[in-house]
Amino acid sequence: MGFGRTPSPRVDPELAKQREAEQKRLAEEEAKIAARKEESERVRVANLRGQQSLQSEELEGFTGYRRKSMGKSIRS
Repeated sequence: MGFGRTPSPRVDPELAKQREAEQKRLAEEEAKIAARKEESERVRVANLRGQQSLQSEELEGFTGYRRKSMGKSIRS
């Protein structure tokens, strides 16, 4: 009548090793993504991106580009 329970299949040791290796790979990948995101945030916060990060501290008012005010000449 179906009162008995069928035994569950044994866990294959190779499959267990593969799953463990995949879990380890995923954890390493997530750690790399987190480190990359943290580094990107550090660069953004410290303003280390672009030309202003490369110029010396002595050039305070110089941004490297001429700014045009509306209605005024660039040269004035």
